[in-house]
Parts: sequence; structure tokens; C-alpha cells
Amino acid sequence: MSAPHLILAHFVTDNNEANCWIAACADTKQAMVVDVPSPDPRIFQYLDAHDLQLAGVFITHAHYDHIDGLASLLSSQHVPVYAAASLPGGISTVTVRAEHEIVLGALRGRVVETPGHTPDSISLVLPGVVFTGDALFAGSIGGTANDRDKQREITAVREQILSLPEDWLICPGHGPSSTVGVEWRFNPFFNPPRK
Repeated sequence: MSAPHLILAHFVTDNNEANCWIAACADTKQAMVVDVPSPDPRIFQYLDAHDLQLAGVFITHAHYDHIDGLASLLSSQHVPVYAAASLPGGISTVTVRAEHEIVLGALRGRVVETPGHTPDSISLVLPGVVFTGDALFAGSIGGTANDRDKQREITAVREQILSLPEDWLICPGHGPSSTVGVEWRFNPFFNPPRK
């Protein structure tokens, strides 16, 4: 039996140029939206065009430019919202922590904790890809309030994300995607690189 394939889509939104991602299982057509920066018709247009069924939403952290479109999305879709903590506006969430399993059709993923940018920042690991929110960008890391949080973030990213296979895709909350290998070799915040 062959491994299930991942469908991946990406939209840059008008809210602080934050990224919205769609991940879906090609075998079952079950889809998950990762971060919802603004109400964006492209989400449903993409789902409809590819015959995908929205099965859930994953929130990497609760900053406005990652959740401002969530209430609008949920007004027409009754799906679970996975987050590390409760969200503003009374949005009901499924609280997830480290190693919580995320099932997306035939795909199995897991949550990793990547605190620093916010105390409850989390990332979603699916086969071949990791959605990092603002913990890790191409060539940089998310801003932190102090040096202690910065070191906490660097340590979490190094241990939880840069330990993944080199060819795995990194899908951040802002900016372009990258790969694990590129980041541990060239990201200036991870020098020296892992051994």
C-alpha cells in the first residue's frame, strides 16, 4: 500500500502579509487550514476547485494576523479548531500540546511546542512538511520580548524542527517557504548548525 500524498496550497493575505496554508490528504480529500489571517474567499475557492472537505483549522499562535479571519470561516464551517490555548472572541478550541496527534484523512501529524515568539506557539508536523507559524522563517526567527524568550525559541526550533529530515518543507507564518536543510545550514540564528 502506497503512502498517502499531501496536497499543499498557500495564500499571502492582506493582513500583515501573513500566510494562510491549506494541507489536505489526496487520498481522502480531507483538508486543514493552518492560520486564518483574514476572511479570504480564496480558501473556499481552492477547497471547492479541488473537491476538498474542510476537516479542521490549526492555529500556530493567537496573534491577530493569524486569527482575524477565523470567526468568518467558522460562521459557515463547523469544524474543530486546534490551538495551544483559548482564543479571543469566545472561539471554541481543541487544546493541543506537545506530541498531540493530528489526523488528516490518511495522514498522521503531530504537534510540537515552539515557544518564544509567544509562550504558547506551536507548530504542526505532517509527513514532509512543518508549519512553523512565527517561530521560524526563511533565514530568521520570530521576534521575542527578551533574550530569554529568544534562546527558548532557538532551542525549541533546533530540537523540534531542525531535527527533521533535511528535505522537509518549512511553511512559515510570513514570507517564503524553505527547507530544514537550508535553515540549519544558512539561517544565522542556528550557527553552528546541527551535527
